[in-house]
Amino acid sequence: MTPDNRTGDTGRAIAVDLGATNLRVGLVTTAGHIEQMSSVELPKDLRDATIITDLIIQTIHSLVPDHETGTLAGIGIGAAGPVDKARRAIVHPPNIPLETIPLSGPIGDEFGLPARLVNDCCAGLLGEAYFGEGTRSRNFVYVTMSTGIGAGIISNGTIISGRDGNAGEIGHLFVDNEYDLTCGCGGKGHWEGYASGRFLPRFYHEWRKRNVSESDDSQVSTAGDIFSAVRQGRNPGFVDELGKINARGISGLVVAYDPDTIVLDGSVVLNNPDLIITPIGRYVDHYLPVPRITVSSLSGLAPLLGASVIARGYDTRFGSVE
Repeated sequence: MTPDNRTGDTGRAIAVDLGATNLRVGLVTTAGHIEQMSSVELPKDLRDATIITDLIIQTIHSLVPDHETGTLAGIGIGAAGPVDKARRAIVHPPNIPLETIPLSGPIGDEFGLPARLVNDCCAGLLGEAYFGEGTRSRNFVYVTMSTGIGAGIISNGTIISGRDGNAGEIGHLFVDNEYDLTCGCGGKGHWEGYASGRFLPRFYHEWRKRNVSESDDSQVSTAGDIFSAVRQGRNPGFVDELGKINARGISGLVVAYDPDTIVLDGSVVLNNPDLIITPIGRYVDHYLPVPRITVSSLSGLAPLLGASVIARGYDTRFGSVE
């Protein structure tokens, strides 16, 4: 990627990673070096979408002096989807309690820069493709397991983005009808409704009701609590049950895309790789050859790095994501 002299591009771009829980904004070079970064937690009370857009704008202003914005290549935004490209917004996000969040329009207008929007998994995929595990593969799937679950896919060196850029919403793959748990989208039996950071505690307690006769374990209220309890020797069978759910999701990706590599990312995996990957290996289907399953080496920064790629244009070396 070469700098665009028409915009005075110095090789730096603004990258925005908007998740369901946290916002990260960075100033990133073409080589993937993050010169500055700010990370903030989203407010609990989100009455209006402008709360989010204003927070992003304020965070960018805190990183980049006004007199420098004209030297930048643009603004790339990776956001928890689904994405509506026509409205340059995300719509009906299952893990953010708002119907529509306009992003690239108001943010681009504020700074007088092109602002480009993709879903966060597409951004993570690009980060991995340009700077991480994907540099070694033309057929790989990037999977993030955090507040929600999603994926990005590159097949034969080309991004699969779908009609509106929302291909890879794998958190809504059907993986179970025994527990019949409801997902944030309203559907039942979806992968995200069991194995995401948001819903893991509910799955854990439902599993305990059916399998453990011990006293109450109500102090376990977060995904971190669950894995800490398992490491202390409490309820180790839950990790096996979670492995079955995760393996069903991974098996679906294998038969759908036949990748040679699956890269796992997101806080649930990054904090507990041994308790996630090993059980998947026990239960994943072998109808097709099982790909290499590995953890991202980018320390959770793949979506931010990928956002910096699309800040410079929707046409990437792996095809267009527009």
